[in-house]
Amino acid sequence: MCIRSFLVRVLAIVLCTGAGFGSIAAAAEPRIAVFRSPLSLPFFVAKEKNLFAKYRVEPILIECVGGNRCMKELVEGRVDMATSSELPFMFAVFEAAPVSLITTFVTNKDDMRFVVRKSVLQGGVKALAGKRVGYVEKASSHYYRDLFLLYHGVDPQSIVPVPMGGEALAAALAKGEVDAISVWEPWGNVALQLGGADVALVDTPRLYSQSFNLMARNDYRVPQARRISAVLGALREAIQFIKKNPEEAKRILARDAGVDSAIVEAMWSTYRFELSLHQSLLTTLQGQARWARREGHVNKALGEPEFLNYIDASLLRKLSAKAVDYVYP
Repeated sequence: MCIRSFLVRVLAIVLCTGAGFGSIAAAAEPRIAVFRSPLSLPFFVAKEKNLFAKYRVEPILIECVGGNRCMKELVEGRVDMATSSELPFMFAVFEAAPVSLITTFVTNKDDMRFVVRKSVLQGGVKALAGKRVGYVEKASSHYYRDLFLLYHGVDPQSIVPVPMGGEALAAALAKGEVDAISVWEPWGNVALQLGGADVALVDTPRLYSQSFNLMARNDYRVPQARRISAVLGALREAIQFIKKNPEEAKRILARDAGVDSAIVEAMWSTYRFELSLHQSLLTTLQGQARWARREGHVNKALGEPEFLNYIDASLLRKLSAKAVDYVYP
């Protein structure tokens, strides 16, 4: 993989999409903020195979770097739908944002990475106390950072937090600007390549099963239910294509996510693509809410939100009743 080329492409996306969000005229066709990541493969396939057109919907797919950024665009009304892990959604619910989670479309138990400068590891993982740890604030990177530290007996309050954009973490570690990073793929592999012999991946049991989800603004979801259902139909068929044609799907992923084919091959078995709303999502959100209140990431005076009020299972249930656990309204 040409790391420089990859980073240049990501920078171009950040600049172009940052300018483009505010200039898109309001339209009935959904504007969807899509995280440029392997997790978004069903969107890449649906676009490549003209599946959106098959279901009579023409979404405007707007790339963003990080699900937290996609969620920000949704909450602030610059897009109608967005993709994100469940953590930015959890924070949006605490703010009573006018959004609803429509479906999970992929889960992964091995997408997060904790990469450390080897000089720090000479004192063991507990030597991270007092060290600079890079992470993405209020994103899955943030949650995994604390899970990792607690698992290894390190108080999250004892490290020096260095929040930054996900695309900046690998370079910051390689330059010695931070001592460790908590990051999702493919940036974990990028960090290992950029850092070379100076950095190492700390192997840890699978602490966190991440979901990646599709959310919609309520002021779009209600009047445009037909178009959202069409998007779901296209995504379901895209997932069927991924399962039946994995080699072609891998090629689409490498091209559209800008990830080296060797990295795609290494990560492939960790992804489970499926439209679903399972009880495990609700359990994860509740656990993350307790973490956010305990660590002071939200106002501790706030009670735990009723997440079921922010999850709309009706459209997915019409598409596939068995995809929805009974607990969802």
